[in-house]
Amino acid sequence: MAKLGLATLVAAGYQGASAFEIAAARPNLRQSPVARTPAADALPPPDQGASFAGASAPGAFHLAGAVTATAAMVAATLRRARKPVVGGNWKCNPESMSKLDGLVANINACDTSKCDVYVCPSPLHVAYCADKFTNGAEVTPQNCNFKGCGAFTGEMAVEQMKDLKIEWCLIGHSERREYFKEDDELLATKLKYILDAGMKCVFCIGEKLPEREKGLEATMAVCISQLEQIKGLLDPAKVVIAYEPVWAIGTGVTATAQQAQETHAEIRKWIAENVSPECAEGIRIQYGGSANAKNAPELSACPDIDGFLVGGASLKPEFVDIVAAISAAK
Repeated sequence: MAKLGLATLVAAGYQGASAFEIAAARPNLRQSPVARTPAADALPPPDQGASFAGASAPGAFHLAGAVTATAAMVAATLRRARKPVVGGNWKCNPESMSKLDGLVANINACDTSKCDVYVCPSPLHVAYCADKFTNGAEVTPQNCNFKGCGAFTGEMAVEQMKDLKIEWCLIGHSERREYFKEDDELLATKLKYILDAGMKCVFCIGEKLPEREKGLEATMAVCISQLEQIKGLLDPAKVVIAYEPVWAIGTGVTATAQQAQETHAEIRKWIAENVSPECAEGIRIQYGGSANAKNAPELSACPDIDGFLVGGASLKPEFVDIVAAISAAK
């Protein structure tokens, strides 16, 4: 996510702009040092305005106010720019290839005009599904290795995915962490491997019930430990974070909208403080704990929830309603 230059903020603030084109304010080395623009003409001349340092003249206060107000509008624009994203994780389902066409039809019934959609078939079904979606839904394998093709029995390589025109991969799901002992260091290595190959990634994080029962601080301690080793790799254009409270996965128990929102907000705050404000505002954070058609509208109304990673409900026709709910809310 490009950073807005101060000149852009000031100019927009003095013009009373209400929307921004998110682009870097880069100096043009071919231009003269001072270029006259309508925005520049709106600024007070040097003999009427005060300097930034130790200024007390009215012009300085107006300028500071313009910058502050404009920065707030930039943040709001970035929030609006986060296109919702909903993923369907089929896990190790279905048991028969004969059921795939019905599941594919459910996904193709989704209106993806206002929401990105991806689907995570089981490894044996990835190739079959790779060219079946007609609405732009992305096939997203549930795992990959970190070595590439070769003598790595039981693994999948991103090179194989790219050959199938696959652009996304999901890693870090709690079931991979729990049952297959994938730790934070390994997952950081995998993420770098995926991004270096030119692919994009859905990266899962989340706490277990004992941490949640201790409160938000303990919950965030887990999420931070899972994010710490990948913070240098977070890029809103290439990485989606899926926050999945482990205690709510497959249990039918869903975090309340308040619990989900406060955790998403804290994750975004941590990214702002440890990566950059631009990354925090631009990166999409999904909720992944037993989302379904019934709770999707309320969760979608939360400002820091940008989508869902859906498990069991992605195997049902109601997946269409989940996509519709967040499309309408955002």
